[in-house]
Amino acid sequence: MLASIEDGHYFAAALRWPCGAAGQAVSMPPGLSEEAMMLLLRLRYGAEEIEADYILEVRHFAELLDWPEVRKRCEAYLESLLNGSKDMDSASLLAVVSHAEESRSMPGRLKAAALAAAVRQWSRVAEAAEASTLPSSRQAELGTLSRVRQRDGHVCGSLDEYLHAAADDLMTWESNLALDAPQSAKRNLEGAWRHWHQILFEYGHIFGAENAERLRERVRSRRRQLCEERARKRGSGMRLPEGRVWFEATAEWQEVPKNAICPAGLEYRLDMQTGRQIARLAM
Repeated sequence: MLASIEDGHYFAAALRWPCGAAGQAVSMPPGLSEEAMMLLLRLRYGAEEIEADYILEVRHFAELLDWPEVRKRCEAYLESLLNGSKDMDSASLLAVVSHAEESRSMPGRLKAAALAAAVRQWSRVAEAAEASTLPSSRQAELGTLSRVRQRDGHVCGSLDEYLHAAADDLMTWESNLALDAPQSAKRNLEGAWRHWHQILFEYGHIFGAENAERLRERVRSRRRQLCEERARKRGSGMRLPEGRVWFEATAEWQEVPKNAICPAGLEYRLDMQTGRQIARLAM
């Protein structure tokens, strides 16, 4: 039985078209090796053992031949391999990652497992990646994602995903920061933003400075609005005299209004020509 009610239509259609005598030959898809075909047939008829050497080829052709149960078994085996990726050699792990990157039909959980394994083991996969078909931009991106994981413990599918998620988290942290929070808490926040900007710089190097600058400006605008709101609330809570304002400092240099009241722990500079004074948090 090459086709059953649980299977798709590849063989059923091939045996019906063109209509011919019993025993007509069905052509196999190009690229299917004899070894993979034999493993496919064994799995189709109940074999338990799966050979890792042909797992990617077997999964690909199980999908093409419309044998969903074989495909699911291959995917389950791949997932178990990725969960124990420390035991996989770098070339095999890279082959799985490349297959996941190129396959549109691979389940999301399996793509995520492949990505997580590559990011965890990137230090030993990187050398094999240089000789692979994986695009150099993706190699650079995976290298940066590996460093993100080492620092933060996060595994994201792309730098774009990480930067947007991290920016949202940092904005939430900043908006929830108490108005009278100590300078040490603000320095910790600014340190996290510095790391975000470092990753943004690498993102710009890979995907173009214009893309990075658009994201930087979007975040800068949101932070500026939040800073202005915090300054208004702090000034209102302190019941400042009329005409005086509170200066809310950040890690970036900002001009200090002449009527401003400043917190402690700032670093100042003075423009001798214009008399403008600028300040930022002393990091």
